[in-house]
Amino acid sequence: MGIFFSALIRRMWNRQFLTFLFFLALSSAFWLFQKLNETYEEEIDVPIELRNLPKGVVITGELPQTAKVTLRDKGITLLNYLYNDKLPRIVLDFSTYARQEGRVNILSSGLIKQLRPTLSAGTVIVAMKPDTLEFYYTYGRSKRVPVKLQSPIKAETGYAILHQHLSPDSVTVLATTNVLDTLRAAYVGTADMQRLTTDIRKNKKLRTIPGVKFMPDEVTVSVATDRLVEKKVTVPIIGANMPEGTELRTFPAQVEVTFQVSMSQYRHITPDDFTVVADYLNLPADGSNTCRLQLTTKSQQISHARLSVEEVEYVIETHK
Repeated sequence: MGIFFSALIRRMWNRQFLTFLFFLALSSAFWLFQKLNETYEEEIDVPIELRNLPKGVVITGELPQTAKVTLRDKGITLLNYLYNDKLPRIVLDFSTYARQEGRVNILSSGLIKQLRPTLSAGTVIVAMKPDTLEFYYTYGRSKRVPVKLQSPIKAETGYAILHQHLSPDSVTVLATTNVLDTLRAAYVGTADMQRLTTDIRKNKKLRTIPGVKFMPDEVTVSVATDRLVEKKVTVPIIGANMPEGTELRTFPAQVEVTFQVSMSQYRHITPDDFTVVADYLNLPADGSNTCRLQLTTKSQQISHARLSVEEVEYVIETHK
C-alpha cells in the first residue's frame, strides 16, 4: 500500500498540477483583491479616553469605555482599522466639557466632528451609539449612609426568619452637594429573597442611582431560617386597671395559648413570655358577666399566637 500511495503522489505532483495550483492561487488573490476593494459597512468599538481630570475630582457615573461607530469604506481600509493598529480613539478633555459640577452631556455630533480627521479621507461615519455620552462627577464630596433592604425578606409558609445581617451595614456615598443633602440610605434589592426555606448568603450590588457612587458598591446579605413548629402553654389571666380595693376573678383563671415558634427556640419559650389581661376599662357596660381577653407577647420569635377562648366569665370582688 505504501508503494501504491507513493506512486500516486508522484504522478499527481507533476508540472500540470503545479500549474493548476498557481492559477488557483492567482485567481483567489484576484477575487480577494476585488472583494476588499468593494465598499462595506462595519460597526467597530472606538475607545473613549477622558483626560486632564483635575485633582480631587471623582467620576461618580461611569463613562462608557467605548462607543460603537458604524463606518463605511472599502474592505481593505476597514480591515486596517480593525487589525493594523489604526483604530481611531475619542479623547475627551475634562476642562472642555465640565461647565458646572455634577453632570456632563456630550452629543454624538460633536464626537463625530472630532473623530472624522483621524479617519481615512474616504471613510464615512454612518452612525454612532450611544447618541449622547453622559457622565457624572463631584469634587470629592461624600458622606456615610446606612444600607437598607428595598423590601422585607420573607420566609416560606411554615418557616421563620431567625435573623438577617448586612455586611457592611453602611457605605460611603460620593455625589454632588444637592444629592448628598437628600440621600438618606443605600438600598439592596430583595426580589430574589422571598419564600426562603434555607439559610442564604449572597453578595448583592446596591441599587444604582445616576450620579451617585457607592464605596463599596456591594454588600453581603446573610439570612438564617428555621422551620416553624406549634406549641401550647397555659398562661394565668390577670386583671388590669382595677380600682383600689377591688379584684377581678375570671373563670377559668388561666387560658391556653397556641402559637408557632422556630425549632431552635422551642425549648426557650415559656408562659412567662405571654401576658393575658382582662382590662377593667374594657368591661361591658351592659352588665354582662363575660369579658374579652387581650394577649401580648414579649418574644419576637413567636408568631400566630392565639387564645383557646377569647372571652371568659368574671366577677369583681371588693375588699374591705
